[in-house]
Amino acid sequence: AKTLREVQGTRCSIFHCCVETCYDLNGSKSGQGRRGYLHEGQWDAIHVIEVGPEEEGTAKYCLTSTVMLSLTTNNESCGTFSLSGSIRRQMSMQLSVADGHLCNMGKMIEEMESKLRNSLDQVYFGKTREMVCNLRPPAELVSMKLP
Repeated sequence: AKTLREVQGTRCSIFHCCVETCYDLNGSKSGQGRRGYLHEGQWDAIHVIEVGPEEEGTAKYCLTSTVMLSLTTNNESCGTFSLSGSIRRQMSMQLSVADGHLCNMGKMIEEMESKLRNSLDQVYFGKTREMVCNLRPPAELVSMKLP
């Protein structure tokens, strides 16, 4: 599919390092954006997982994730706009080791990245959208007269 080719066309790298019971995963992705508005963008995610000793078929997983986002638009009608920021979150879970450590860590990372993506959308994009709309209201609102 076209979307899959676009994703495969972007740079994506993951590095894995294991030191005793601590795992460090780093993912980086850059691209041009789906709608062509994005001039340059970067998404960097760092995940550190500590796996506690197994007890009765379960292990405790502690995940610390940091996402750093940077993007720049360059449009003739709007000019240049840059936005960057980072967000860090932690979560702990007691999970069965029957599925294996990698499956458990993968599920935790997917869940965490989804939460981080939603937080970034609300914090950075939501606030930016609010500020831009206050500073540059759409033409329809400007032409409306208040009672």
